[in-house]
Amino acid sequence: MKQTYTIGVLGALILIAGLIAPVSAYSLLFFNPSVVESNPGEEPAIDLIMEGCNAGISGYALYLTLDNPTVASFGEISFPSWVSMNTVEHINSTTILIQGADLGNQVEPALSIANLAKVNIHALTAGYATLSAQPVVIDDDRNGRYDPVSKTASIVISGAGPNPMIPAAR
Repeated sequence: MKQTYTIGVLGALILIAGLIAPVSAYSLLFFNPSVVESNPGEEPAIDLIMEGCNAGISGYALYLTLDNPTVASFGEISFPSWVSMNTVEHINSTTILIQGADLGNQVEPALSIANLAKVNIHALTAGYATLSAQPVVIDDDRNGRYDPVSKTASIVISGAGPNPMIPAAR
């Protein structure tokens, strides 16, 4: 009797676990390079990358924020070829919303890393800024969602001091 009860409980737990939309295991959003040094008037490019997308990517929406609009602003945002549908919406002077979808199923499960966007930054004046990514949603190809850890990038525009102290990436 006890064995039947245990099998029944295990079966119920497996059924419940299958009904809940799974959150994919460890994943990380980061910028490459994580520290950008530039001069006023230049427009360096930074890749936004996701690691740990082992269940594929079907679509995403992310807020990108620059914390110091007097030092740097957003330039062109471009997407890799697998992002067949995309939008960029300027929310305010420091934040944009980027969205992309993989309608061609090119980022399949088992891929461990994917480039989500290339972010160009307008270097305005000497100083420091931090670029961050805040996920709204990142869906995988198995009807689940990623809940990634997100790292920042430091932007250093020359003239900020003789020996610039680069803020630690979070």
